[in-house]
Amino acid sequence: MNNMNQFMAIHTDDEKNGDILGKYMYYSLPKLIIKAERVREICEQIGFPVTVNENISVTDAFRSATGEIHDRIEEPYGSEIKVCRIYCRDNKRVGADVLSRELVEETLYETTNTYRKLANITLDKSSGEMVLSDVDYSSDRNILGYFEQAERLFKLYQDCIGNRSIETMAEKYIIDMHAISISARGHHYFIPKAYMHGISLLEDFMELIGNENLFTYSTGRDSKYISINSMYVADDAKQRGKMSREFYQDMGREIAEYQSRILRLIQSGNSSQKILDRWELKIQALEAKKREYEDILKQDLSGVDEEFTMLRDMCNQFKMSVRRSQVFGATAA
Repeated sequence: MNNMNQFMAIHTDDEKNGDILGKYMYYSLPKLIIKAERVREICEQIGFPVTVNENISVTDAFRSATGEIHDRIEEPYGSEIKVCRIYCRDNKRVGADVLSRELVEETLYETTNTYRKLANITLDKSSGEMVLSDVDYSSDRNILGYFEQAERLFKLYQDCIGNRSIETMAEKYIIDMHAISISARGHHYFIPKAYMHGISLLEDFMELIGNENLFTYSTGRDSKYISINSMYVADDAKQRGKMSREFYQDMGREIAEYQSRILRLIQSGNSSQKILDRWELKIQALEAKKREYEDILKQDLSGVDEEFTMLRDMCNQFKMSVRRSQVFGATAA
């Protein structure tokens, strides 16, 4: 789906109109660095029913900080302009208590790019100390400046969260609105009519956390505003046909993910009854969502029945593994 306008059928605020199928909603996030404590306070303030993880590991803080080092340099090179990018990339693992990333300079050419190592940036997890080492002193790049930026961001990220955490929170809330993901680049969803009222709370959440963004202050780079919009979708045969195709794609992805995760549990020999119980409930909820969308879209969505059968068969295999383990454990006792 390249053009959202093909789902924009109604431009009205009359939600009570019987011709409303639901809402098409999309949002986009700029780069975010927000105090985790402030996100929690905002959630409590407006009643946003998703918790934020305030226990940020030094590993996550280090990777986020070094991941923010981005520079693009354009400089004359004969009759042309040479373009270089400076950033951090992963190193081979040093040890359990030491994290390391490599600061590199990439020069862009037409057919191939060249790479030059500028330094290593390492973190001792036990002491929390960052170290700059193996520096290429022949380079005229501001290597110390990049390292100092990483140090500042590392301190900031130890009590801040970024885009991934906000996206996870938003996704959990959107899932509770029985949404389906639309096959477009970015965060695009169809929200059924019965759950459209929940969009306004998500809009409030996005606006408030956007006001707390420290990205520009901490990096010196501009950051755009959070964008979140929605529009009504008409309840007619054409729109229901489009949404049924989106439903099949979204449900297919989710069933495939469930199958993959259950297979890993079977292959690893997991025998947890609690995990089995959770998966049975998750599958029941997914089947209930299918029945709900059959009512919403006024059509039989049997195109995923075969995938559901395979999913239930895999869950039954997992159940048999759990039962065998319980019987073996009781016999051994």
